Formats: sequence, structure tokens, C-alpha cells
Amino acid sequence: MVGAEPCAIMGVMFMIGIALEGGGARGAFHMGVVKAFLEEGYEIGGITGTSIGALNGAIIVQGSFEEGCRVWENLTPSEVFDIDDEEYQQLIQRNFDRETARRLAGVIGRIIRNRGLDTGKLRQFLQGLIDEERIRKSPMDFGLVTVSLTGLKPMELYREDIPEGKLIDYLIASASFPGFKPKEIGKDFYIDGGLYDNCPVNLLARKGYREIYAIRTLGPGFHREVRYPDVKVTHILPSESLGRIFDFSRDLISRNLKMGYYDGLRVIRGLRGKKYYIRPVEEDRLLRTLHQLTDRQVSDLGSLFGINKVESGRMLSEKILPEIGRRLGLKKEADCQDIIVGLLERLAEEQGLEKYQIYDLNDFLAAVRTGKLPDTPAAPGVTASIKNRITESLTGKHRLLSAARIIAEGIKSV
Repeated sequence: MVGAEPCAIMGVMFMIGIALEGGGARGAFHMGVVKAFLEEGYEIGGITGTSIGALNGAIIVQGSFEEGCRVWENLTPSEVFDIDDEEYQQLIQRNFDRETARRLAGVIGRIIRNRGLDTGKLRQFLQGLIDEERIRKSPMDFGLVTVSLTGLKPMELYREDIPEGKLIDYLIASASFPGFKPKEIGKDFYIDGGLYDNCPVNLLARKGYREIYAIRTLGPGFHREVRYPDVKVTHILPSESLGRIFDFSRDLISRNLKMGYYDGLRVIRGLRGKKYYIRPVEEDRLLRTLHQLTDRQVSDLGSLFGINKVESGRMLSEKILPEIGRRLGLKKEADCQDIIVGLLERLAEEQGLEKYQIYDLNDFLAAVRTGKLPDTPAAPGVTASIKNRITESLTGKHRLLSAARIIAEGIKSV
């Protein structure tokens, strides 16, 4: 497996830093990604976070990663919000009768009277989970972001900046999303740090970290430009939507934990694909493999995209593959492997092929080849005129799926 030793510049050793973006229930994704880093042997020197990112970061820094994962797997809204689990689910799903609507109106009225959702339950929850002393003694750096309502002043805080005994208060302050009661600490009130910086990379950069991984949830909030040109920032983004920020559905959280793990492995191991996870092969080897396609198959590919009257060899590499890449929305610099894998992914997704496993390219080809495939634009024996009419009637989606079928059937092994 690919691991990472602490990096060295001019003999000075340093660890990687991880910044966790806010995003409510989407924060389960963080834990999946961090699991991948830990299993692959990475040494994390520091973690910063905003909102749910700060809460997850504190759990990891205190050495309770496994416990944190279990908490996510079993979390219920009533543990952290002043609302019944059933009512919460009905509210999230917008599926309630008149009686439920009446009860929910009472809950919303209470929130309005209290000037926001009370965070008392969240505090009780964190008191049973967060150990301030362990966080302060941890060898890992830790920081968070909140915003003081006094002059709307942003507060970018390391743990050493937070007064003793007040860490949980500042964690709640960082996570006081709009609609929650502002967190009162001393004479000041604080709100969610996402209103200033939802993914605090700069907090790590100021600590000297030069290799930083930003684990994104694509949650609402503002982002500060990285102010350190010598810092390498790698963004790890979810491969599909993580759902609504207050949707704590058990199945969704379980899926997001799994997605985070595999999306983390994609970055760490350099896996190919956007929705699936495929071990890369040498580019020259893949290009040679494309010669397994017959002239008829190349001609059929050309017909799908209106490309004709070009030499078979040149047609594929110079015309067809670039056109497929364009239709897939890939960048111009995408290589042959990006295009072939991206095309096959469309077919795999249409077939419902299992996403959360790592494939060799040969295994991926075999899986889509044996799955239920859409009809090609023209089966053997169909006249050229009928074939042309069928091709002209295809949508852009079905042109790509048909092209994927031709390639899957034409390439037997890489």
C-alpha cells in the first residue's frame, strides 16, 4: 500500500496538516477520509476545522477517532437538538400531517422566542465526548474558527489561544450555525465560523505546514484565499452530493462515511475515475490496447459522433477520443486513460455497478461488459441507411453509452 513518511525540505521534517470544512451532517465524510489517511500510514501533525469540522477535529486530535466514527454511525438528532427524532425526520423529509405540523409550529415558535435553536443538548453531548485535557496534551496542533458578534470580528484560534476550561464553549461557538442561538462566552456572543472561513487552511499554514489536505463538504460558507504561495493544498471533494446539511439519516451518514474513505483513497493512491475507483495503468500500454478495436468498431464510434473519412488509426486518437472527452466535460489536458475511464463510468453507473470497491481496469472492463448494456446504434446485419437513422435519433447520453459498449466489447484486456 502507498504510505507517506513525514516530508523533508532541506533536512527539516514536517507532518501533513488537515483542514476540515463545515457542513453539518455532511461532516461524516471527514471521518471516512481521515480513516483512509490513517490506514495508509500518513502522519497527521495538525487539524483545523470550522463548525462540524472543528468538532470532528477535536475528536481526532484527542485520540478518539474510532469512537468518533461510532458516534457518527449511531447519531440521532435528539442527542444534539431540542427536537424529537420522529418530528425531526418528518421535518427533514417535509412529510407530516396536520397534527405533526401543529407540533412543529410549536417547536419553531419556541426557537423564535429563544432567538435561535438552543445548543444546551449539544453542550451535554460534547461534555460526554470531548476531553479538553487530552486535546491540550495531544502532540497534534488544533485550531478552529468562529465569529464574534462584537463588530463581526473573525476569531481564528489555536488551542493555546482558548482559555482553560473553555474549549467546549468555543467548539459550540464555531458550530453556531445561523438559526442557532449565538454562543455566549463571557460578555461576547459568537456565531458559526463559516461566516468567515469555512475551511481554515491558513490556520495550518501559519503553523508552518506546507502540505495541507482540505477535506471539503461543499457546505455553505465563505472561504479565505490561501495566503502562502509555498503551501501545497490538495482538496478532497465528495464524488457525489453528501445530502442536506441537517439530514442525519442513518443510511446517508453510513454512505458518506464510506464515500469519504474511498474518495480519500482516490487521492492518496492516485486512483482514476470520478465516481468509481480504478487503479491506473501506463498510458502507453492503454494506447496500445486500443488497437484491439476493429476497423468496424472504430467506424461505428466515428459514426456516433459524426466523424467520418479519416484514417482508422488517426480517427480514434485524434478525433474520436478528444470528442468523447469534450462530451464528458473533461479538461483539454485529459489523457487517454481519463477519457476511457470516464466513458466506462457512465456505463457502469447506468448498470448500477457497485461503486465502493477498488477495481483493476481489466476487472472494470469485465464488469461493464457482463452487465446489462444498452443496444448499440446498429446491430450486425442492419443496413447502412437504417443505421444512420438510428444514430441520428440517439441522445447525447445514449451516444456515450453506446460508445462505452463498443469499447468495453472491443478491449478484452489491458
